[in-house]
Amino acid sequence: MSRSRERSMGACALAGLLALGACAGVQEHEQEAAVPPEEMQAYLADQPARARPLYATVLRQGQRNAVLNHMRAGLAAFELGADEAAARSFDLALQGIEAVYADNEEAAKARSKFTKESVKDFKGEPYERAMAYYYRGLLYLRAGDYENARASFRGGLIQDSLAQDEKFAQDFALLALLDGWASHCNGDEALAAESFAEARGYRDGLTSPGADDNLLLIAESGKAPVKLAAGEYREALQFRRGGGFVARKASFEVAGRTVDGSLAEDVYWQATTRGGREIDRILAGKAQFKQGSDAVGTGLVAVGALTALSAGNLNDNRGDVALAGAAILMAGLVAKGVAAATTPEADARYWDNLPDRVHVATLQLADLPASGTVSFRDPGLHADTAVTAPIVTAGRCSVIWARAESALAVPPLAPNSSAAATRSGEQQ
Repeated sequence: MSRSRERSMGACALAGLLALGACAGVQEHEQEAAVPPEEMQAYLADQPARARPLYATVLRQGQRNAVLNHMRAGLAAFELGADEAAARSFDLALQGIEAVYADNEEAAKARSKFTKESVKDFKGEPYERAMAYYYRGLLYLRAGDYENARASFRGGLIQDSLAQDEKFAQDFALLALLDGWASHCNGDEALAAESFAEARGYRDGLTSPGADDNLLLIAESGKAPVKLAAGEYREALQFRRGGGFVARKASFEVAGRTVDGSLAEDVYWQATTRGGREIDRILAGKAQFKQGSDAVGTGLVAVGALTALSAGNLNDNRGDVALAGAAILMAGLVAKGVAAATTPEADARYWDNLPDRVHVATLQLADLPASGTVSFRDPGLHADTAVTAPIVTAGRCSVIWARAESALAVPPLAPNSSAAATRSGEQQ
């Protein structure tokens, strides 16, 4: 092979590597699909009317955001009392959540350094996954299915302990308390006592329900933790409180009886102190890998170029020095291509209609009315609001669930879930 042909082939190879290095790291947020009107109409036909904007997003955004959008739409349906639609949504969300831990090629891809966090299928941080199990468990409670309710709350406790590649101690008091409540309603008092003790160990101030209590009262307030991507490569996931009306106290009035709720969970605290924070270290490692590979590549490119240029001064008749320089240059470009392909950007998509805090109480009432009143108060701000909530009875126990702010008061697109949603967030 002639020297001119070798050099020509080398130049082509290097040009290809340069192109790959330039393109490998460029990945945009997934765009929404254009769904035919008849397909959208058929999909929305059996979804609750007020939640249809959220369900439409499920179809338009597809698999990448399916878990996130089913969480959002399922919670809206739950608030509307459309339990069948809510159960379908949470079942699909939980299927997606559990798939990431399977021992297969797709799960390995989800953990790859070369896939940007924000373009992977959304699975959520541990607190988000735990809350998905929480709402699915409440749906089972409202249906009187206490065995599955208990399994769901216990599943949430497991998710609370699981980060991407690590396992941490669980401490989700709300889920432990409700696990005990499901056992209590199912007549398994020994199991209930164990779970109530576990809940008290996680959070001071919680008390066990009375032996004859048959009404569970839940009050949620405030807005979901907000996720932010920070750092040179947007590799560090950070959180801030979502704001809204965050009740310091909650009380319940049913059939002339009033009981104060106990703070069972601070969702923001869970977001910032549990396994989900381990993503900072994982992504920081990716950032270090990217930075190191790029630095090595830059050095090799410089050495290779200088070696190739010096060939003429060294009387390199056979072209050995020039070829050696080209090889070093190629190795440098490969390293820089790897650096470009490494995408450490944190996933800042988040479940935005979650609450900030959850208060819980229980009562024993022989004759239950159709509804009760839930009062949310912040004594420091001298602010309060009251909500009338239905009592849902199935089996041995009943449930009141209320929110200070509606789960439907969110835009159709979740934050950072698409290019449009990201631009909208930046403009606010």
